[in-house]
Amino acid sequence: MTHLFAKTAISLVTTTTLALAIAITTNNLAHAAEFNFNWKGDTGYSAKGSFNYDTKTAPSVISETGSGATKYLQSLSISFFDPFSNFINSFTPVLSGVSNYGFLRFNFDNTTQKIFGPFDVGKDNELPGDTWLNNNLALVDEDFSDEVLAKEFGFNNRDAAGTKQILDLSNNSVEVSKVPEGSIIIGLLAVCSLGFTAYRNLDKAIQK
Repeated sequence: MTHLFAKTAISLVTTTTLALAIAITTNNLAHAAEFNFNWKGDTGYSAKGSFNYDTKTAPSVISETGSGATKYLQSLSISFFDPFSNFINSFTPVLSGVSNYGFLRFNFDNTTQKIFGPFDVGKDNELPGDTWLNNNLALVDEDFSDEVLAKEFGFNNRDAAGTKQILDLSNNSVEVSKVPEGSIIIGLLAVCSLGFTAYRNLDKAIQK
């Protein structure tokens, strides 16, 4: 009787979990868009990140500036690496629709799926280890910066004394790629399949 109860319970929980996961995910995916982005400088420093927003409320062009509640972005994260692909630091300038980065500049055209114009993503509280990537030339055009550099994007951080240093420059743009919606469902199915495996193993054990 105990085995029968356990078998029934696992079957019920697994089936219910799978049904809820698919229902919830399908509903969320219908209104969510998630993208990855990356940038690489001329001397090998690089940045990788991701962002997402709700397509129900967002226009075709998304623009965010400064700290506080965002207009459209739900999250924005970025990680930084040296020329040997060693991890430097990672930050989440936007979390749950709130920006914690006062210098944030982010513009994305969903029609072309390209980042354009003023761009400043990372962290800069003038503390050691702060790191950020910005489009300096575009920021100058928008009166956000008075630092004119020869190349468009700058990879910046602050040393142990908190002094700003430019580690890399490049005219390379920030490349964007959309995260396939199906990949999230596949991940959920993989997790739920563990429940089915447990159910089958228990069923075999009971039959022995």
